[in-house]
Amino acid sequence: MFILNDYEGTVVSIDFYDGDLHAVLSLLSDAARIDGYVMVVDRQIKGKIQIKMYEPWNLILVEILAGVNFVTTVVKNSLIISYNNSSSGSQVN
Repeated sequence: MFILNDYEGTVVSIDFYDGDLHAVLSLLSDAARIDGYVMVVDRQIKGKIQIKMYEPWNLILVEILAGVNFVTTVVKNSLIISYNNSSSGSQVN
């Protein structure tokens, strides 16, 4: 499974209204670990999120990252999510 393109990861049910973004990413990180991946989230990433989904964790992650100023770097079985310091917007590698 290619982490961010093949949405066959462990299915997660999440329902957050004005939820802490780190809490949501932590939940997704636990699901990623089940599938053999490690997710590292930069401490600079903060915010609130409203989301209700029942989908594979990697699809939820892509949906969260769409349109926000974070960049995701994939190295082997690790995902590194960090604040995007460039002005080009969201980028998923």
